[in-house]
This record gives sequence, structure tokens and C-alpha cells, in this order.
Amino acid sequence: MRKAAVCGAAVAVLALWAVTPGLADAGIGGMFVDVPTTHPAYPAIQNLVSRGIIVVGAGGEFGGNSPLLRYDAAQWLHRTITNLETTMRAGTDLTPRLTSLETRVSGLDATLTRELGAIKAQLAQLQAGGAAAAAERKAQTALVVGVTGVVLALAALALFLWF
Repeated sequence: MRKAAVCGAAVAVLALWAVTPGLADAGIGGMFVDVPTTHPAYPAIQNLVSRGIIVVGAGGEFGGNSPLLRYDAAQWLHRTITNLETTMRAGTDLTPRLTSLETRVSGLDATLTRELGAIKAQLAQLQAGGAAAAAERKAQTALVVGVTGVVLALAALALFLWF
């Protein structure tokens, strides 16, 4: 009797959970009942809803697997254009942003010019050092060959005198 009551209560809870759209699937229950909050498109859909481009319908479903009707596309485009026109009429002044960007680009240009000059100077030093190093290696080789020649000549003279 007790097992039957527990099973009945469990079935009732599961049935209630399955009927409730926000609880039926963990992660679902955002603004649309059929779009999980973990879905990759969820942030984009949320952004479009917050801007008023997409409107949550009476059923609360987005219908992501349904084909896009031209009627819906026309409404979305109309809302988008209206939002853009409203923003443009508001007279958003971009001059401070452009001035800031120009200043930053000028600073970067000066920095890059200075860095490029330093790199060119280092390259010239390396090239000059490379020529000096080559001359130094030639002089060392000549010295070794000269000393070897003198040693061999002395050895030949010693052999000639002793034998």
C-alpha cells in the first residue's frame, strides 16, 4: 500500500513536471519555451527580443525549426530599419569616438616609426659586426696557417740537421 502511494506521488510529480514548460527541460525556460538557454543562438535571440525586433508570441514559442515566412521576415526587417532610423535621428555624435581613434592611431604610428628606426639601427650594427667578424675570422685563419708553416719549417730543418 505504501509503495503504491509513493509510486503514485512520483508519477504525479513527473506528470506535473512534464506539463510545465519551464521545468520540462533543464535549460529551457528563458524567454521562449522551446529555446534552451544553452543553445548557441540563445544570446542572439535574446538580443533581438530586447531590441524589439523579435516579439514573443502568445504561445511563448520561437519555432526555430519552422521555416521563416516572408511575412515574419518583413516584420523583422521593418522593426530593424525603424530602430536604425530612430537611432540615427537621435543624433548619435561619433566625433568624440573618431577623435579618440585618430589620436590612438597617431600614437601607434609614432610608436611603430620609433620601433622601426631602432630595428634598422640594430640591423645596421649586426651587418657591420658581421663584416668585422668575417675579417676577424680571416685574420685568425691566416695567423694559424702562418704559425703552422713556421712550425713545419722548423721541424723540417731539425730533421735535416739531425739525419
